[in-house]
Order: sequence, then C-alpha cells, then structure tokens
Amino acid sequence: MQQRRMRQYLTEWVTAFNTDRKITFSFDQQSEQPQPYRCGLPQESPVSSALFLIYSNAMLERSHQSHDAIDTSYIDDVCMVQMSTTITRANTLVEERTEEHLSRGVHLGLTFAPPKSELLYCLPLTSKDRNRSLSTHPPLRINNDTMVASRQIKHLGVHIDESLSFLHHATMVAAKGNRALGSLNFLRHRSRGIPAHVAHHLAMTAILPTMFWASPAWWTGTPMITATLRTTYNSVVRWITGLPLNTRTTNLITLSQLPPMEAYLDYLSLRYAIRLHFLPQHHALGPPQALSETHPNLPGLHRLYALSKHLVQGKLENCTTTSTADGTNVLPSPNPDKTTTPQQLHEEWLHTLPNHTVIIYTDGSKLENGSVGCGWTTFHCDDQQLYWLGEGSCHLGNRAEVYDAKLHAIQEAVASLLTTTAP
Repeated sequence: MQQRRMRQYLTEWVTAFNTDRKITFSFDQQSEQPQPYRCGLPQESPVSSALFLIYSNAMLERSHQSHDAIDTSYIDDVCMVQMSTTITRANTLVEERTEEHLSRGVHLGLTFAPPKSELLYCLPLTSKDRNRSLSTHPPLRINNDTMVASRQIKHLGVHIDESLSFLHHATMVAAKGNRALGSLNFLRHRSRGIPAHVAHHLAMTAILPTMFWASPAWWTGTPMITATLRTTYNSVVRWITGLPLNTRTTNLITLSQLPPMEAYLDYLSLRYAIRLHFLPQHHALGPPQALSETHPNLPGLHRLYALSKHLVQGKLENCTTTSTADGTNVLPSPNPDKTTTPQQLHEEWLHTLPNHTVIIYTDGSKLENGSVGCGWTTFHCDDQQLYWLGEGSCHLGNRAEVYDAKLHAIQEAVASLLTTTAP
C-alpha cells in the first residue's frame, strides 16, 4: 500500500511539473507577462533530463537483444553500435534497427534527425578497406536520407576516429586546454597577480577538466597521445609556478604540486574503473572484464580492467588464515631464525609478561617486481609459555608500499582475535 501511494505521488508530481507551465522574457530590467509554454520540458531544470530518459527509453527497447548490437542513449543523443564481418551487412542491420526504433517512436512523438547524425566505420588494422575512399563504401539510408561516413565523429564530447587511436581527440583537447589557459593567463605573471595556490586551484577546476574530460574512455597510455597533451600540460604547470622558460619540467611539476600527467590520467581511469566494479552485472556498462583477444593498446573496459584487476583478483581477498581454538603449546621461542643472543633476550622478555598476554608478530615485504605482501601470527602467553592461536598472509598487489603491508597485517591480526578462543 505504501508503494502504491508513492507511485501515485510521483505521477501527480510529474503531471504538475509538465502542465500549465509559463515562461517570461526579461531584458534591460523589464519583464513581460507570463505566457503559456508548450514546447516540452524546460531545459534548464535538472529533472527534465531524467524524465526524458524515462520517456524515451521505450523507443530503444527491443524484443531481442543481439550480442553484436548495442544501443545506448544519453538525453537526446543515441549511439548505435553494430558489429559485422562486412560493411554492407552492418548497414543493413543498422537500417533494420533504426526502422524498428522509428516505428516505436511514432507513438511517443519522437523521431531521429538524420541530418544531425554521423556515421563511422571502425575497421580492423589488417582490413584492406582502411585506405579506400569513404565514398566507395556502401551507403547507409535512414528515412530516405543517405548518410555519408566520416573519418572521425564526436559523441558526448569525445572525438572518435576510425582506428580508435584518439589522436585527433588529443589534438582537439590540447587546443581546448590552451584556450582555457589563455583566458586565465593574464591573472598571473611570475611574481605578480594571483598567488600560486590560487592558480593551482584554477588549473584543477577550470583547465584540466577541460582537457581530460571523459579520459577513461580515450586514454590509452600510448606515447603519441602523451606527446600531444604534454606540451599543454607543461604550459599549465609553468603558468602555476611562474618560473622562467629554462626551468626543468620535472622541477616545474614538483613545485606546481601537480602529479605527472600520465599518473593523473591513470588515477582518473582507476577511479572510474572502481565505480564500474560496483555496477550490477546486467548494467549497460557492467564491471570491467578481461578480454584476452583484444589489443592491449586499445581503450575501453579491458584497459580499465587491467588498471584495477589487482583490486579485485585475489589480492586482499587472497588471504590464507589458520587458527586453533584450543591453543597449541609452542616450544621453543617463535624466533628460531635469529642468532643466539637476541633469541635468549627475547625469551627472557617473554618470561616477564603477565598471563593472558596476546603477542602479535607481523611483517611486510616488497619484491623487485613491485608485488607487496604481508603476514602475521598470534600467540597467547600463559604460565611463561607461548600458545599458538593463528596466522595468516595476504597479497596487496603492486600499488601498495611496505608500510601499507605492515599496517594491514596489524589490522588483520587484531581482527582475527575477535573470532579466536584463547586456551
């Protein structure tokens, strides 16, 4: 009953939001009388986009979901992806899907706009059609309109090229970053103008977001993209510090308190990958998965998986623990690898401990390949004897340090005491 009332409340709220709306134009401190507004949802309202997605979702619904066809939408932008062995077959399938969407949209008053649509063919690197003129490809017709293919298209602010190298996008966003920097350049000149910390704030909030918009989708880590973006990035750090042109770039980055560009882009991708791992399996994006047959330099979910696999593949979960509820008498000292003198000193120290004392031994290490792990073991002291309670080990991946491993070992050892029964 509560759920039914909530649905009725939402329905009434949406109805009130979409009916009897009025608009008023103001100019030079003069306003006209409110006039009826009958042109759909107001674009300035944040709820309008959510309502439009709910309304238009029925247009993209399909009775049969094919594994080689994907339809995604964001507000009024629709992206249709079709995989096929030939361009002719791909065009035929896209035309059929479009006709199905258009027929469903008639009942909703929604239509596609072919003049605003763009077409892109992403061909394999070994394809013989890559060097052919685009005009020689079979045409794609929607509503009796012929769509001409392009070498690159722009979708949701990202320039996608036919080889998925994103070099064109890197060039465009580098120029956009230079324009953003140029609009703020007059605010700081060496020791004059705004202080460095204000310039750093402007760079992080106004310049870098412009350059690195949607970077998890296009950042591949290839040297060609890095070379295109580095010049603009170095100009930003030089503007923050105000240092002369002969200053080394490494010093500029350190003094500007900005991370190296590659590390920052990897951080943005990793943060986005972590969010994807918490999506349900049936989500349109879904958690990143390993794709062994995919080229490693291509962007996409498999690259995000490669950046975040150490977080989800048997790392913190790969924890081996053994324990005993009754306690096992351990003789001699739990440090057999130490030399005689330290071992004797340690045993003398153990004899001074009061009964029911819990002792935890931990260690952390880092291998030459960057892999970090830790281990721990716990003992219970009673009547000047040590009784083994439990032990464990854990692998922390390649992005932790030895200090992280030691702290994690302490945490795991203390947590194990909550479920361990002392003798």
